[in-house]
Amino acid sequence: MSGICGLVLRDQDARLDATGLRTMRRVLAGRDDPAAELTAAGRIGLATAPFPGRLAGVAERTMPSGSIALAFHGTLYGPPDLAAHRGDPRAFLESLLDAYVRSGIEFVRRLRGEFAFAVWDGPADTLYLATDRFRVHPLFYAQDAEKLVFASRIPALAASPFPLKLSVDPAAVVDIVGSSVVSTPRTIYREVKKLPPAHVLQYRRGDVATESYWDIDFRRPERPGRALQGRLRTEFADAIAVRLDADENPERVGAFLSGGVDSSTVTGVLTQLQGRPARTFSVGFAVEGFDELSYARLTARHFAAEHTEYLVTPTDVCDAIPVILNGFDEPFANASAIATYYCAKTAREHGAQALYAGDGGDELFAGNERYATQRLFDYYHRVPAWLRAALVEPVARTLASHVDVSLLVKADKYIKRANIPYPDRLYSYGFFKELPLAKLLEADLLSQLGADYDPYAALKAHYAAAPARTELDRQLYIDLKMAISDNDVLKVTRMTEAAGIGVRYPFLDHRLAEFAARVPSEVKMRGRRLRAFFKTAYRDLLAPETLSKQKHGFGVPIALWLRTDSRLNELMRDLVLSQRSVQRGYFQRSALEEVVRRHATDGWAFYGAILWNLMVLEWWHRAAGL
Repeated sequence: MSGICGLVLRDQDARLDATGLRTMRRVLAGRDDPAAELTAAGRIGLATAPFPGRLAGVAERTMPSGSIALAFHGTLYGPPDLAAHRGDPRAFLESLLDAYVRSGIEFVRRLRGEFAFAVWDGPADTLYLATDRFRVHPLFYAQDAEKLVFASRIPALAASPFPLKLSVDPAAVVDIVGSSVVSTPRTIYREVKKLPPAHVLQYRRGDVATESYWDIDFRRPERPGRALQGRLRTEFADAIAVRLDADENPERVGAFLSGGVDSSTVTGVLTQLQGRPARTFSVGFAVEGFDELSYARLTARHFAAEHTEYLVTPTDVCDAIPVILNGFDEPFANASAIATYYCAKTAREHGAQALYAGDGGDELFAGNERYATQRLFDYYHRVPAWLRAALVEPVARTLASHVDVSLLVKADKYIKRANIPYPDRLYSYGFFKELPLAKLLEADLLSQLGADYDPYAALKAHYAAAPARTELDRQLYIDLKMAISDNDVLKVTRMTEAAGIGVRYPFLDHRLAEFAARVPSEVKMRGRRLRAFFKTAYRDLLAPETLSKQKHGFGVPIALWLRTDSRLNELMRDLVLSQRSVQRGYFQRSALEEVVRRHATDGWAFYGAILWNLMVLEWWHRAAGL
């Protein structure tokens, strides 16, 4: 583990014992270090735990009216006045403190990179916490009448010298079942919150306020054309170049390679910038329809990469469970974390120190299949409303109810779904539409959630807040907030760290993201052609087979293995259906049995993913001693 931690007491006359802060820091680092950097002055304490390749430390300065202290963890790629001190960690931290003294907390807007930091401003009697723009490095916090405690990892926060009484949040339980992760600002615990990406928290005399300092804005599109394509290539090359410049051993970097557009482009640009073949790493599965190694090998040959592969097995899944439980501070059920871990572990075993990832490319440049699906439904509304109401819909309904022809039934379902307004259509095929909460949850849990509870509230809030002009832009915005910041980035960061290796996200460079937002949505995706703009810009770099490939990524065949692998099937039944699990009082046994039955009989991966969510939830409870 790594990051920052600390606490501030509300009482101005209180005094903090550094021993308690050292305990938090020891839990955060996973080891004791008498030389660890920390400050505990009066009622404030700050500490850091480093990770190879990242800057971590504490800087403190005495001012005429009090002290100012900063705890920082992460990697920065500028501006020039900060980059000049990269080789000298102490000077680097001092330069950050200088920036705060000059500009106040607004200096965060100048930072380019991935970070979490805390600033204690004694003269202003204020603590600030900040996360980077996509929250590569998260921060958790808990507040009560006497204090605010924060940390990069929940176990370190829970190790506070002032004990926290933690209880499971029922809304987080529902989040895990429906979407594999807990949505911001919630955590698995009622008493602990996540600081959203690109946010600053201010704590002053017992009051907490959070404010966004950056957001992606799609409302100012630029004129499409060759010049815009050229700027994409310039911006993306720069996003990789500044990261290479920050890597202490650029000859020991590599790239995740799934064989898709994003990872292949990263590999190609790395090759160009380094002037030598890139090192690439892939995972595969001995399962038809899931193994994508042929595409990864194609890209590796295309760029003459130094390529390494690993085949993930059901046994690897079982072996990875302790890693997943230790790597995430709350239940995290995105099964592709398994593939990510083994890919990073393989890279580490072959001498790599950092991997370049393609996360964010689909969400910035319209590469996910669900965007094309929604576009298909949008087409229906090009038919005049009077014609739809008077002819198309009555005829489709009548034929579908009287003629057992699959095409007619599908047409009727298409019309019904197309008529669902945004944003409801975006989750119209979610799990809770298949199995409503009233049938899934026990009455007590439903009561705790309350009558106004909405499992899709976070999605709706992001949809309403999106600075967007088109429906595609709103979908991209939602995914950048939820699929990226809540899910994918956390997955890759934590699993690479568990493997002992660093990770870089060139697509999530905020300058590139701001540029991507100015590419008109009608250019990003032409009709239902995903990634149209991006693929055109890189058509001379990527192999033709890569440009025409369907998106897949590092998906794990967990649903199939839960059916066919005896050990995983037995684990699933124990974790989902055992008396120990059911007695928690979360889910109705009949509903759980129905999910298991549907998974066994319909051959669809949908219910397998839900079962994996339930398994990880129960695994986490048992590991936590609950």
